[in-house]
Amino acid sequence: MDSLTKLFEPANIGTMQLKNRIIMAPMGTFFADDDGLVTERLRRYYAERAKGGVALIVVEITAVAPEGKASARELRIYGDGVIPGLKRLADAVHRNGAKIAIQFHHAGRQRGAEASDGPPGPPVAPSAIPCRLMKVMPRALTIGEIEGLVEAFAEAARRAQEAGFDAVMHHGAHGYLICQFLSPYSNKRTDKYGGDLDGRMRFALEIVAQSKEKVGADFPMLVRISADEYVPGGLAIDETRIVAQRLQDAGVHCVDVSAGNYESGHMTVQPGWLPRGCLVPLVMEIKKAVTIPVSVAGRINDPVLANSIIEQGKTDFVSLGRPLLADAEFPNKAREGRLEDIRMCTACCLCMDTVVANEQPLVCAVNATVGKEEESTLVPASKSKRVLVVGGGPAGMEAARVAAARGHTVTLCERGNSLGGQLLIAAIPPGKEELANITRFLSRELSKLGVDVRLGEKATIESIAEMKPDAVVVATGSFTVLPDIDGASLPHVALARDVLMDRKMVGQKVVVVGGGRVGCETADLLLNQGKDVTLVRMTGRGRLAGDIGVLTRRQYLARLRQSPMTIEANSPVERITKEGVIITKDGESTLVEANSVVLAPAPRPDNQLAEQLKDIVPELHVIGDCADPRGIIDAIHEGFRVGREL
Repeated sequence: MDSLTKLFEPANIGTMQLKNRIIMAPMGTFFADDDGLVTERLRRYYAERAKGGVALIVVEITAVAPEGKASARELRIYGDGVIPGLKRLADAVHRNGAKIAIQFHHAGRQRGAEASDGPPGPPVAPSAIPCRLMKVMPRALTIGEIEGLVEAFAEAARRAQEAGFDAVMHHGAHGYLICQFLSPYSNKRTDKYGGDLDGRMRFALEIVAQSKEKVGADFPMLVRISADEYVPGGLAIDETRIVAQRLQDAGVHCVDVSAGNYESGHMTVQPGWLPRGCLVPLVMEIKKAVTIPVSVAGRINDPVLANSIIEQGKTDFVSLGRPLLADAEFPNKAREGRLEDIRMCTACCLCMDTVVANEQPLVCAVNATVGKEEESTLVPASKSKRVLVVGGGPAGMEAARVAAARGHTVTLCERGNSLGGQLLIAAIPPGKEELANITRFLSRELSKLGVDVRLGEKATIESIAEMKPDAVVVATGSFTVLPDIDGASLPHVALARDVLMDRKMVGQKVVVVGGGRVGCETADLLLNQGKDVTLVRMTGRGRLAGDIGVLTRRQYLARLRQSPMTIEANSPVERITKEGVIITKDGESTLVEANSVVLAPAPRPDNQLAEQLKDIVPELHVIGDCADPRGIIDAIHEGFRVGREL
């Protein structure tokens, strides 16, 4: 495609020629086995991304030493016994048309007390300063131990080269060990590995030098850096420009630019409220300082944006992580000009919430096949069925898409006038706009696959009987009703859904009742509209915004708390009056004045039709919120599963 010429122009990193300028950024998966070895699942996952057209895959964080593992199931590269498995991984990626590198990692102070495979004891770090997020006091490394870790990184490079990898990447970003040494925030040493920038850079430069001794000066080497840690007193661009220059002087062939550490995690895995390409200003500064190629990550989910920043000389490569989870075929589709066919990342951060916070294998909210590439292959149905899907939300659309792709004749009835269901509401709050991409993608897929979409048509027992379907998939979603609160029926009271959809206007002074995601996001929207907002969380059970992912919740709440909004936590609502809301605060009745009250109760499943169809239709499936109100991932993954099983 002419407009994306620059993105698909061949380019080199050192002696390694790449077919385009798209790099798959390293992302932890938990697809390794309990010993940190390569599994068939891991091979299939990376092979699928290679087949999708990416030029270079950088394999996820890979521990260079037992005590450096951030989690028990992190991939490892210490011990020569790992080489055969890594070779099978490299061969699988090569067979599918991509080059492969691997990212060497040591967590340093950013690991829990139980994550290590090494001897018992605290994590190690440049200085005995704990990460404020992990809250585990590390032990300062001795000079002898530092020298041993330099050797460990270098030996990792040797093993990767022997396994057939095309390049290596040292992880000097995100607050891990190399970054900890570089940063004045975490390195308070007074010996040769601390002090001024020259001292703090010594560890990284020794790793580069010793690695090159093992693999040769020309073996392609990348280093990932946090160009800004976004913490007071941390690394910032004035120093990282010098770091990049010194890395170039040491023989590094590419600097990959990221940002943040665990304490500023929203800059490491950027949520939707940050703009696309949010790290481009940082890479521009790094590019001014070096002549070697640079790459940049950070909310680049659009190939037009990717091409533009390369074309304008702001970067040489783009590092795409989550976009290649959402759609492994992103590069191929972009190259072929099929931009509307790309299933775009929504920046929901669920993938990293699952891995980092919950220590569970990687998932993607919008792509049910991640980590299940082989078993999720869509095979033609042995017998074509007449399938009726009732409900045009994410669950219904995905079920219809998959069923039609397998050769079934699919009709989808949606009682509303547009597809999207709860996505139409979910995409409205600030920072959630990317969720509309799901509706656009699935709507287009249904049209391409010839699904008979009937908008404004409510399915009934009678109409379904007339259609005579072989299978019915009920995905009728959920609804909310006014809770049993005295005064809830007053005219100035509204449900959050109605406010979000502009079906009910509110006054200037608003009380939002409900401390979950919907309540918080509604309050956020009203704040953006210039309203005076008080958020009331009725009970002490759970946490404010507890249904938002861990990685994004902390920064999201910090943003809300810095706003002019008032938060009344653990404040039961006694009643609603014309003057506002009376809550119980510190054991006393207190009036929170308002001219509008917005209620955000928990949704209820809309399962009436599903109950009526039991024992009536030949095959019945109930999915999504009408089975149990949950999240987008549950809706889409259930839709995929049922569409594949039909």
